[in-house]
Amino acid sequence: MRYPDLPLPPLTGGFILSAHLNRSDPLLAVSHFDPQNYHDALAVEWGIPLPARLQQAVSKRRAEYLASRLLVRSVMAELGIADFTLTNAPDRSPCWPAGIQASLSHSAGIVVVAATRQPCAVGIDVERFMSETTAQETAELLMNEQEQQLLRTLPVSFHEAATLLFSLKESLFKALWPQLHQPMDFLDAALVSVDFVQQCATLRLTQEFGGRFTPGTLLKGKFMWRDNQVITQITHRL
Repeated sequence: MRYPDLPLPPLTGGFILSAHLNRSDPLLAVSHFDPQNYHDALAVEWGIPLPARLQQAVSKRRAEYLASRLLVRSVMAELGIADFTLTNAPDRSPCWPAGIQASLSHSAGIVVVAATRQPCAVGIDVERFMSETTAQETAELLMNEQEQQLLRTLPVSFHEAATLLFSLKESLFKALWPQLHQPMDFLDAALVSVDFVQQCATLRLTQEFGGRFTPGTLLKGKFMWRDNQVITQITHRL
């Protein structure tokens, strides 16, 4: 998993600070944006009108919506689908074009998108490092005892390791939701290995999720650190 380095065409106005992609498979793209430079006229200018549910939302939420839809549009164009605007199903899950498996995440001024035409479950997530206090207070919700022991052996602080675990499980849930449409708990999957040299990890399902996703199913993940954030990705051949 390599941080995207091919620049996308710049946009004026100071809202989108940068946007890059990798022509990997899954295709991976990332953009940085400045919520302080958001204004509603940009959505009109770029042809991505705000949905009714966001008309009264705080500016930060509207900025995240526009930044994410702009990056998705660029990614879909790379896959041969022009002028695509991402919408949401009633359950708030994204409605991707037919034949596309994709995932989207945003956090604190960054958007990441992964997409492929291959028959793969794909999930991606980006997280700012949680504080040490948050890591300790949420440990029982996020991890079992074996996972906590594993995290404490990693060559990073516990709060960074806990953020990695949280993000990997978020990527896993995003990858499986389009296949199952079934909610998952953080303890429904367990981290079993982490390789910091190769920046990869393996998770194992601990619960039954349909015939293809039985207890013991192993799913591979990748990750990378960037400043005070971690980006994770899960792909699983269907």
